[in-house]
Amino acid sequence: MSSIDTAAALKHFKKHDEIMARLLTHSLKSTSPIQVPIARKSSEYFGSIVSSIVSQQISTKAADSIKKRVVDAVGKLTPENVLAVDFDKLKSCGLSAKKTEYIKHNAGVWHEIPVGNFVHMSNEEIITELTKLYGIGRWTAEMFLMFSLARPDVFSYGDLGLMKSLYKNYNLKPHYVRKIQSTTEAWAPFRTTASLALWHTIDNGPVLL
Repeated sequence: MSSIDTAAALKHFKKHDEIMARLLTHSLKSTSPIQVPIARKSSEYFGSIVSSIVSQQISTKAADSIKKRVVDAVGKLTPENVLAVDFDKLKSCGLSAKKTEYIKHNAGVWHEIPVGNFVHMSNEEIITELTKLYGIGRWTAEMFLMFSLARPDVFSYGDLGLMKSLYKNYNLKPHYVRKIQSTTEAWAPFRTTASLALWHTIDNGPVLL
């Protein structure tokens, strides 16, 4: 069961934000409704990080193809399996040298990331840990919080799709900083659900990690 409660979120939005209440209602009743993330097992976290690195700056179709080749070459995406595979063999799956370096490095330091404690850590604490990894910035860490941990109160100001949808649906401009902040803060503690609804209005959501 997900910790993301769309029913509770909708009740909150009906009290605090009629626009978001309408967006969420539409996204839930759509013929292609939003998919509510389910928290993954800690043994799957490393695979999520690898997938996010593979997907950077390429199309979804290309990323899916490369990830399949990586899995064929490595097997289950664990740090141990990645470390056991030769650099050139991993790179030959369609990865750039830089992405291959990121994945190999992260496999080597994964034991330093306290993934077993994530369930007890705040969002910001987890972001701090994840951004120690090569190739992982704040946006990727926020997507990890949403789609791998199913954290219910995450919004990413660095996501172009979210911001585009926010500007359009609320008739806002990028320089309306205070209004943007007050709007998103009113969605707490259900900002992940608000994000899912905003994504849905433009493309039915991002690629799940």
